[in-house]
Amino acid sequence: MSDKKGEAQVREVLAGIRADLRDLPAGEDLINSRAIDSLTFITVVQNLIDISGREPDLEAVPIDSLRTIGGLAEVFFGAHVYAGQAA
Repeated sequence: MSDKKGEAQVREVLAGIRADLRDLPAGEDLINSRAIDSLTFITVVQNLIDISGREPDLEAVPIDSLRTIGGLAEVFFGAHVYAGQAA
């Protein structure tokens, strides 16, 4: 899946939580900017696992990859698979 399609999927998940999250820049840190909190983060990750069919080994994923829309798109929809298995 292309980066843009992956980003669109991540934005859809975020918009399901709060509509204004759809318009955040792809590189904005979702945690530091307080766009989402830790509980919301867990919900986002679970929704992305469900949509993508990927359950990456979150211990193997660089932490910074989980903090932005672009990073989440790469982890869940990009070419690289982080030693996880299909959900």
